[in-house]
Amino acid sequence: MQNLTTKYGLINGVPWIEYYDNGVIKECILNLHNELNTPYGSFVPQYKDDGVRRKYTKSISFHKNGTIKSINLQDPVRVDTQVGSFLVELITFYENGSINKLFPLNGKITGYWTEENEYSLADEYEFKLSFCEFKKKIIGVGFYEDGNLKNLTLWPEDYIELNLPVGQVKGRIGVSLYSDGSLKSYEPFIPTKLKTPIGEIYAYDASAVGINGDSNSVKFNSDGSIKSLVTSTSKISVTDRNSNTKIYEPKLKQNMFNPEVNDIEPLCIEFFDNRVRLGHDVNAEYSIKDVFISISNHPQLLNQGCSSCSNCSGCK
Repeated sequence: MQNLTTKYGLINGVPWIEYYDNGVIKECILNLHNELNTPYGSFVPQYKDDGVRRKYTKSISFHKNGTIKSINLQDPVRVDTQVGSFLVELITFYENGSINKLFPLNGKITGYWTEENEYSLADEYEFKLSFCEFKKKIIGVGFYEDGNLKNLTLWPEDYIELNLPVGQVKGRIGVSLYSDGSLKSYEPFIPTKLKTPIGEIYAYDASAVGINGDSNSVKFNSDGSIKSLVTSTSKISVTDRNSNTKIYEPKLKQNMFNPEVNDIEPLCIEFFDNRVRLGHDVNAEYSIKDVFISISNHPQLLNQGCSSCSNCSGCK
């Protein structure tokens, strides 16, 4: 059993500890009650295993400069931010000590404690953003170092309605924002027709996994123009001045765990400097004014790629 001296005071009851190469504490597990004093209040890191629901894992982790990187709290604590007050079980921090992310819940999903069980414990929070207003349960909320809202992560079963220049659209998984509060990215709930520099394309990522809302498949520039999107249904035909045509489209690939099921490999499309890049091939980059581009939609791909996922919105 060890005792540790940190920037936040003496930590007692440390049965396990790991260090960086420079000798600074990296992370540790506690088995005694401790209070850490931070600019955001006094926090008690987890020191007891409460059985089925909570993860008994590292209580505290640190950055190489000795500031706290994350605290897994023993009991929920209310934290005040520029966008509201949140009751949280896990907090992560930047190296300068400002809050990076807040997680209202930090349960472990097992055969004894399901996602539905965890969702039932979540509280709803109200958000008023420049592009939408909603009241929903959230998995996590992220911030810039200055405290401005950076991203939100939704529960898989939820969606929000966003006001875009093209009209109102439904979003899932989460959203990310620029520091001025404008929309940086979102994840379409269903295939959604969006106007782009090459025409209207159905944006939707059939392979999107709802881990966090940091980066989503539809991205915008800071001026609101579209930066990139992912499509699971649209086929793009590009014809150059010599009448050579190339086709770019989502592909079907065999599921590695179930050979009877096909997965969709979506097509990523990026726009920049009056150019378009189709997929990740550097040779698939074109000056928009120098080629003829046609777009067709193939919604049947979603049905062929269906694997009966309970959280899939493509079939709804």
